[in-house]
Amino acid sequence: MKLLPLAALALTLCTAHALELEGVNVPEQTTVAGKPLKLNGAGVRTVTLAFIPIKAYVAAFYAPSKVGSEGAVEKSPGPLKFTFTFLQGVNQGQVTQAWNAQFKASASHDYPGLAKDQEQFVKFFGPLSKMGVESVELVGDDTLVYDDGTLKGTVKGKDFQKAFLSMWFGSRPVMTSLKSSLLGK
Repeated sequence: MKLLPLAALALTLCTAHALELEGVNVPEQTTVAGKPLKLNGAGVRTVTLAFIPIKAYVAAFYAPSKVGSEGAVEKSPGPLKFTFTFLQGVNQGQVTQAWNAQFKASASHDYPGLAKDQEQFVKFFGPLSKMGVESVELVGDDTLVYDDGTLKGTVKGKDFQKAFLSMWFGSRPVMTSLKSSLLGK
């Protein structure tokens, strides 16, 4: 009889943990362009500074239906949404440097206008406060950037969307473990 309460407690803890990471409540669903999206997966991005791992943000990925591979993400009819809840405050220079470094290291989709589109995208991100939320929505051919719910700007084109998605799900992802987490694995 004692095992049943323990099993129930363990199940409750596992369920709660799936929706809370590093003190961030990750909603099970959201709405983009009037369409309901389900949480596909979430994980923590860690960066190493001077050999010290630092938890930078909690990323969550939402899609209309479950996607479990890079190919499935690209074939999704959308819209798609990413949220990034920052666990540390960062200034404008750090934000710009981090996004540019990540594009250089992880974007496996390239096209002639990527540098211009990347520059435009990065400019939409300002300094970030601890527990501030940035989100990126892919709707039709548009990539929309929000800062704590306020639209900051839009980058047009499917090519940019493919480059952005390749950072998370391509051959050189931001973090392999984060890629798996976002894909719900």
